[in-house]
Amino acid sequence: MLNRDREIVTPLLQPGELLAEAANVSLAPGIPHPPQELLTPRRPSALEQKIAGPFNSLRKAYAVLNPVSSAVGAVEDRLMNAVPDSVVHGQGMGGSWQSAAGRFVVRMHDQGASASGLFAVTDRRALMVVDRAKLWQLSESNAVHWEASRAELVEVRRNAKGVLQRGRLDLVFADGSWAGIVTGLPANADPLAAAFAHRPY
Repeated sequence: MLNRDREIVTPLLQPGELLAEAANVSLAPGIPHPPQELLTPRRPSALEQKIAGPFNSLRKAYAVLNPVSSAVGAVEDRLMNAVPDSVVHGQGMGGSWQSAAGRFVVRMHDQGASASGLFAVTDRRALMVVDRAKLWQLSESNAVHWEASRAELVEVRRNAKGVLQRGRLDLVFADGSWAGIVTGLPANADPLAAAFAHRPY
């Protein structure tokens, strides 16, 4: 575990809680994007609204001045969207959107989480920490974005079958559902799995 990761998570722990391991992760490829109606509507700030106007004008002007490039880009987008990630990367999630895994995935797309964060394992729970600072803010604003007790999350499974990602881990929940995550560095996957497998009681 990096000292920086420890410094981020430690202030967010409960009294007496012990941090075992932490690493940056993202949702595994192959997980579909949650339906829009399950996500919390995001209201842009006043500054974002002010900035959006000129950018939208530039985008429209570019499309008018360069219609061929715009058309090619639109076709590429359609082709990429036509092939699900699961075909290329293997299945990334098991369970419905109402399952524990589904709710985890929804949460990881909600309120600016961007499907990634710092995954930490303690003696009591697993948690995902995200930086909620806006792009223009100079300092980080780390917060616990998701958490599950060791009774709710029953296994952090290594060596998922049929996938290409070497840093792949599957989070297995008590209801039988699961969701894949991928560590930024493959070497961080084994320590996370080992830390969760070690039961402190």
